[in-house]
Amino acid sequence: EVEAGTRLDTFVAHHVPALSRRAAAALCARGGVTVNGRPGTKGAPLGAGAEVTVQVPDRARPAADAAATLVVVLERGDLVIVDKPAGQPTAPLDPAERGTLVNALVGRYPDLVGVGFGGLEPGIVHRLDNQTSGLLIAARRPLTFSRLREAIAGEHLEKRYLAVVEDHELPGAAEVTAPILPHPRSARRVQVGAAERTRRDRLPTTRWQVVARTGGLALLEVEAPRAARHQIRAHLASAGHPILGDAVYGGPPHPGLGRRHALHASFVGWVGDA
Repeated sequence: EVEAGTRLDTFVAHHVPALSRRAAAALCARGGVTVNGRPGTKGAPLGAGAEVTVQVPDRARPAADAAATLVVVLERGDLVIVDKPAGQPTAPLDPAERGTLVNALVGRYPDLVGVGFGGLEPGIVHRLDNQTSGLLIAARRPLTFSRLREAIAGEHLEKRYLAVVEDHELPGAAEVTAPILPHPRSARRVQVGAAERTRRDRLPTTRWQVVARTGGLALLEVEAPRAARHQIRAHLASAGHPILGDAVYGGPPHPGLGRRHALHASFVGWVGDA
C-alpha cells in the first residue's frame, strides 16, 4: 500500500509493471497520467484518496541500434542472456532513443519485438539499474516470457549478485526481510518499510555472505529472488552496509568506480524448461 505524499511518477512505476520509473515520468510529462481527472505532474505528491488514471502507451517499436553495446552470454531459440555494462540503460524512454540494451537486442534479435510487458521493453524479463552491471534475460517467445515471470514471482529463478561494501562490523552472513516501498519525496530512490510478522513469508528478502575481506572492504555474494527495484541497494543500506559508490543510499565513494556503484548481477539460473 502506497502512503499519501508519494510522488506521482513513483506511484505509477510501482503499480504498472510495464513502466519503469523513467518511463512513468516521461508519460506524466506527455499528459498520459491524470489525478482526479486533471493532468498530473511527475513530482507532485499524491493526496489521500486520489484517483489516478494511467494511459499506457501503445506498443511502440524501439529502434534497432547495431552500434549499441551487446555482450551475449547465452543464445537460444526461446531466450537470450546478455551481460549489461554499467552506465547503459536497459530500455529507451521513447522510440527515438538509441544506445540502450534494448536497442542493441532488437538490432540482433528482431523476434523480441511484441514479447513482454511493453513495446519499448521487448522481451525484458527483469531490469537492472543503469549503474548495475551483469546478467539480464530477454525472452524471445511470449510463453517463455510468461514462464520466467512466473518463476520470479514464485522465487524459482535463482539470481545472485556481487557487491562491495566497507568491512565495518560486518557479519559473515545475514539477511533483511522487509517491504520495498516508493519514496514519498524522491523518485530516485525507494524506502524500506517495517516488516509485519504475519506477512514475512511474502516480503522481499535479501541474503548475503562475505566472500572475501581486504583493505577495509568486503566482497559479498547476494541473493535476492524477487529483486524488486533497488531492493539489494536499499536493504543493504538499511542494515548499515551501503554499497560502495552508491551515493543514492549513502554508499562511500571510491576512485576506482567512476560513476558506477559496486553491484554486479553475476548468476542467473532455473530448473526445468523456461
